[in-house]
Amino acid sequence: MSAEQFPADEFVAEPPTGLLTRREILGDVRPVLRIVLAVLAGGLLVGVLWALVAPGQTTVTTATGASAGLAAESDHVFDATAVFFLLATAYGVVVGALAWRTRVRRGPVMLLGIAAATTAGAWLAARVGSWLAGPLTDRNPVGVLLDRAEASSTGTPGPPIPATLATVPAEIGSFWTVLGAGVGAVLVYLLCAIALGVDDLARPED
Repeated sequence: MSAEQFPADEFVAEPPTGLLTRREILGDVRPVLRIVLAVLAGGLLVGVLWALVAPGQTTVTTATGASAGLAAESDHVFDATAVFFLLATAYGVVVGALAWRTRVRRGPVMLLGIAAATTAGAWLAARVGSWLAGPLTDRNPVGVLLDRAEASSTGTPGPPIPATLATVPAEIGSFWTVLGAGVGAVLVYLLCAIALGVDDLARPED
């Protein structure tokens, strides 16, 4: 096999294409910061929405001051946390998709910006939602009578026990759920880049 069959430049690596210059990266910082502020404002809306839809937990309180949650309401703590996680993740997915459509700023600065902004926005949503859950929850007590045999641990029959029902505001069981927003935004952005399959991400030249 002769050397002529393998030209000398056949195995020379081609220079990478689509790399951003230092000037382009620095030029992305200020526009991306404006996008970050808009994303943070969106986090406020997520917090308000969660406070409106998250279920509280109904508790019963007797005249002696003993209080307990109803058995049928025991899952609402998990439900409130799950609702927040789904809202935060959906918020991140929407931000990631909208950020990808900003072709002129596609690149690492935008990716890092939306990752930080959606995570911070979800944290802000958790704070705002927890603060609003109290005022938005109807906590007016309702008087009821409890069956003494069912309410007591011994099952001793007797006259009904006067008590009140009240709703405890929803709570977020774990603030780790805020990470769902950042993960959702980054995954959508990266999946769009992978599906496009172009080194320069189809970013127009300045």
